[in-house]
Amino acid sequence: MTPLALPAQDNLLFPNDPLTLDGLMQPRLALFWGSHTPTRTLLTALTALASRGAGVRVFDGGNRFDGYFVARLARRLSSRPEQILKRIRISRAFTCFQLAELIENSPAAADPVFVLDLLSTFYDESVPLADSERLLGSTIAHLRRLAASGPVVVGAREPRTLVKDRWTLLEQLQAGADSAWLLRAPVETALQPRLF
Repeated sequence: MTPLALPAQDNLLFPNDPLTLDGLMQPRLALFWGSHTPTRTLLTALTALASRGAGVRVFDGGNRFDGYFVARLARRLSSRPEQILKRIRISRAFTCFQLAELIENSPAAADPVFVLDLLSTFYDESVPLADSERLLGSTIAHLRRLAASGPVVVGAREPRTLVKDRWTLLEQLQAGADSAWLLRAPVETALQPRLF
């Protein structure tokens, strides 16, 4: 699958874009990835879905959930932000084994599931690559099980320099996804000095 390349902006998936949000509500496994974890984009999307009444389950694999960002956005979206925040349930994992277990034990439902920085713990070099690949394969199977009932949106980043041999994990995740979007950082334009 050739991923679609989109600019990475905090306002990529916004509450004011009903088509994008409706697309995210389709039962499928969607992957958003790039050189950096697309956390703000996913947090914006899940908060927008919660503001529309959806109960959102979040699995945080890289300690990326920014509660302050979500609360500020909820206040912008509603005069009753606490109602939005009550619809968001977070589970954190600190190892690939914990994350795999959380996903495996999650019941299938129509509620959207977001996984922040899925591969972060799988890139851990203290876990042999063969074990990470096996565990990721099982995790992807469970994500696909969840996606059969409701939307599953996964965020991931490329492996860092020290774990370049772990690119196979990102490739494995891309192959297991129904759709994949490569988020690129915005291009910085150099300001030209004014002569007059």
